Amino acid sequence: MNNKNLNEFDKKGFVIVKNLFSKSEIKLIYSQFEQMIDTIIDYNGLPINKKINLDHKYLLLKKISPKLKSHFYDMLPYIDCVNNLTSSKKILNIIKSLLNCKAVFITGQVIRLDHKSDKHHLPLHQELNNISNDFALVWVPLVDVNKKTGTLCVIPESHKYGHLIYKDSKKEAQYHKVGIVNKIMKNKEKIDCQNSIVKKLFHKKNIYHVNLKAGDAIIFKTFMFHGSTPFNSNKIRWTFLSTFHPLQKTPYLRDAKAKLHIPYDVDYNKL
Repeated sequence: MNNKNLNEFDKKGFVIVKNLFSKSEIKLIYSQFEQMIDTIIDYNGLPINKKINLDHKYLLLKKISPKLKSHFYDMLPYIDCVNNLTSSKKILNIIKSLLNCKAVFITGQVIRLDHKSDKHHLPLHQELNNISNDFALVWVPLVDVNKKTGTLCVIPESHKYGHLIYKDSKKEAQYHKVGIVNKIMKNKEKIDCQNSIVKKLFHKKNIYHVNLKAGDAIIFKTFMFHGSTPFNSNKIRWTFLSTFHPLQKTPYLRDAKAKLHIPYDVDYNKL
C-alpha cells in the first residue's frame, strides 16, 4: 500500500486493489467448491451430472434439495483455500497498512452467492453487529462485475458521518425497508427514515457502482454505506468477504461487561 492508497482509504472510505486473488487462486477455489458439491451428489445419489459446470450443479442442487444446498453454502467458509486466502500474507500486509496496526482479528469470512433466480439483495446499510467500531471489510468477486451485471454499491465518503442512527439501523441489513439501490436509481425509493443526513446520502447521484474484474477487491471502512444490486448475468456471482479488526478498537478486550459482537442498538460513536 502506498501513500496514495492510504489517503484514498481515509478520504473516500474505500480503496480498489487489482488482482488481490490471482487466476490460479480463483481456479483452486472453484475446484474445491466443486469437490464439495460432488461429495454431496455422491453421498446422496442425486440425479445431477457431475460433468456440468459448478453453477449449474448448484442451481440443480437448490432445486432438488434446498436443505443440502444450504449445507453446501454453510460449509463454504470452512474449506481450506478460503481460509488460506483470508489469512494470506498479501491480504494481511494490505490490511495492516490500511488500519495502521500490527495485529488484527479476522471475522465474518464468507462466500456469498447471487444469481438471476434469486432477487435477494441488500439495501444501503452500515456494517454493524461486529466486534469493533473501526474495521476494514474486503469484498472480492470471483467473476467480473459492473453496473450492468449487478454489483456492490457504495456511497463514497459516507463513513465520515460515523454511525448514523435511523429507522432501520437497529436491524440486520436484510430487514431494512429503505435504501434499496434499484429503487433509488429509478427515483422510486421513499426515504422515510427521520434522519436528514441519511436522506441526503441516499440519492442516486451519490451511489458508486463498483466495476471489478474477477479477483479484484474493494476494501472499505466500517461506516461506509453499501448495498448490492441483483446479478443479471447467466452465471452466479460468487463473492469472497471478510472483516479485519484492530485489537485496540475491540471493546471486548477493554470492557469486562462487553459482548463479543457489538449490539445493533449501541451508539458506535461512543465506543
